[in-house]
Amino acid sequence: MERETVNQMQGNRLSEIDLVRAIAIIGVLAVHATSFSTVEMLAYPNSFPVYNFINIFLKFGTPVFIFLSSFVLFLNYYHRPISKDTILIFYKKRWVHIIIPYLVFSTIYYLLVYFTRDAADLPSSFLFDFAYKIGTGTAYSHLYFVFISIQFYLLFPFALWSLQKWPRLLPWIIPLGLLLQWLFFGLDQQIDIPNVGSWAFSYISFYLLGAYWGVRYPAIKQWSAARLQGSMPRLRLLAIAACWFVWLLVGLWHASVWFDLRMHTIVRPLYVYTVLWNMYTLLSALLFLWAAAMILNRYRPDRLWLAKLRELGSLSFGIYLIHPLFLAAYRVVRSGVASETSLHLWYAGGFLLALLASWASVWFAHRYLPALSGLLFGKNELRALRRDAAKSNTAATGT
Repeated sequence: MERETVNQMQGNRLSEIDLVRAIAIIGVLAVHATSFSTVEMLAYPNSFPVYNFINIFLKFGTPVFIFLSSFVLFLNYYHRPISKDTILIFYKKRWVHIIIPYLVFSTIYYLLVYFTRDAADLPSSFLFDFAYKIGTGTAYSHLYFVFISIQFYLLFPFALWSLQKWPRLLPWIIPLGLLLQWLFFGLDQQIDIPNVGSWAFSYISFYLLGAYWGVRYPAIKQWSAARLQGSMPRLRLLAIAACWFVWLLVGLWHASVWFDLRMHTIVRPLYVYTVLWNMYTLLSALLFLWAAAMILNRYRPDRLWLAKLRELGSLSFGIYLIHPLFLAAYRVVRSGVASETSLHLWYAGGFLLALLASWASVWFAHRYLPALSGLLFGKNELRALRRDAAKSNTAATGT
């Protein structure tokens, strides 16, 4: 029965992934749109807690994307035999859909920063500086995510082979991920690793959690489906409610320690911030995936709001790449003096511009410029989304 579930998943798009991606990209955009507010709104003590909350509580986007990336890879590849052709096709897809867009946008952002710098701040060697930033994921502040994803792709065949050869390792990979990540954090405290957040070991717990969940997801789905046929036991309801309560508690705690730091300069040990962030984002990844599956189980996939969220999720990689361009342009035209009310409107406008303009740009490119969009925004997910929507509507109407 589990093998049948695996085959079904490999042949169909997992709609819950698109919903979780939509949540994650909204979090990313909200955090980036409020980045200036964490300094500017300190002058308004009544408003600052709201902006601090948005900026910290929604900081789950990158870890959730990393979890999903690993989850999808292991879900699709774990039950396949590894061969030379499989690995070559895997890397060809990553080169076309991930690395080329990374190189293109790294170049765009690097040139944007280079030509807007003061002459005194320009590097002595253009080519060396450019190559260094490409090779460290630092051409622009958000590109570290793509850079660490590339590192994960390099590690993936070895991790896949290890789990296929020694399946008894599977229950241990989640604690192994936490151990490796925290050893890396400890090493950074000793030797101050350059660009520490641009290295895969800073997020290895999310990668290995995604690996475990991807391997076990067919069994998890099968188990959940069997229990959804009847009423949900009270004990299970309490367990789920407890998980959401812990998630909320840790998220609020994380936001509060950052509020104390920013507003009152109360500095806690670095591990406090890191532990709270790690706990909160790991729980976010799992609970968002669970919530997305529950939503799709309850609502028809052709509902407008659900279809649009799935579309947003399917375009999230391109939106992630391009949205800082809109935010940068938006901030250039800002007036120098602003009241508190106009600042509220300014931050809200930045978020909406980053969301809607990026969404429209990526959608338009994938819809009308497919050859160009592949180089800029990676895989055209709109086609797969339409095919899946057609299948869902056919199943729903019985035609």
